[in-house]
Amino acid sequence: MASKIKVDEITTVSETGDLVIPGGVGLDGSQATTSWQLPKGTDGQRPTATGGEIRFNTSVNRLEFYNGTEWFQMGPPPFDLYDDTYFSAFVSYMAGLKTTWAGSGTNYQYQTDASDTYISDAQSDMYDGGNYTQIRVNGSASSNIGYNSASGTYSNIKHGQLGYSWPLVSIAVAPTDSQTTYGFSRSGNLGADGGGGTVGALTVYSNATVGGWSPVNAWLVNKAWNQNSDPGVMHLYCTVGHSSWNSTTPNGFVTTDYNGNSNDDYSQYQSTSTNCFVWTALVSNGQTVGAMTQGQAQTFVSNFLSDAKNHFGL
Repeated sequence: MASKIKVDEITTVSETGDLVIPGGVGLDGSQATTSWQLPKGTDGQRPTATGGEIRFNTSVNRLEFYNGTEWFQMGPPPFDLYDDTYFSAFVSYMAGLKTTWAGSGTNYQYQTDASDTYISDAQSDMYDGGNYTQIRVNGSASSNIGYNSASGTYSNIKHGQLGYSWPLVSIAVAPTDSQTTYGFSRSGNLGADGGGGTVGALTVYSNATVGGWSPVNAWLVNKAWNQNSDPGVMHLYCTVGHSSWNSTTPNGFVTTDYNGNSNDDYSQYQSTSTNCFVWTALVSNGQTVGAMTQGQAQTFVSNFLSDAKNHFGL
């Protein structure tokens, strides 16, 4: 039977801080209500180790142990979304869930009727070739993206689309540990012919914590809609980070711009972030209803993030 030492405190007096316990002796902390204080330090302060040693890494804020060959980190997975395998898996997973994010089913839906880059005259005459979407990086825009294109890269920004059917959604990510200013923009003719509802924008979330995600920034542009018959299609943009990824959005929204003309589909959104992902969705408040509210947009964002959280195991 192994021996046990039960004391209130053990303090080392050696310069290295090593505590050497003779073979067959264990430490029992099962009766304590406090916590063990492990050795801690940065990546560069890792000691020469042997298999089985454990420490807290302050560079990534995770426990790690040495397996005899390398240091292995424990806890939530690090930010690796820029890797093609992980990014493709995320896009594929979210594509299967996108119709569940709206708050009230069919009231939020709109039709798609043209190529995979825009909406033409679906549901009467509301779009007229509007809702073209571009990736935007440091003020420059890509060509129009196709929503049936699984993935692509523009100026080192990877993007993946969830398919050309309601809701139209694209996800983008910058290289790991790289502070980058990027987002999306839109262009085209909405076909409102001057009769659409009043154009306006609102902040959905600003450096918020939403379902464990933080920081979350989201912005909504209510463009043209016709309350007599046609559903409007609004522009939703969102930047998402997580504490376990060491995410930052130092400036929140960097560029939020739109055209107040009800016929012009132009808007753009950029944020500066590190270890985040940015996504956009064309959303709607249904026919004969009008503008989308902050609460409705928050419901859509929250539902999206709940599924993303399940995917990453965060």
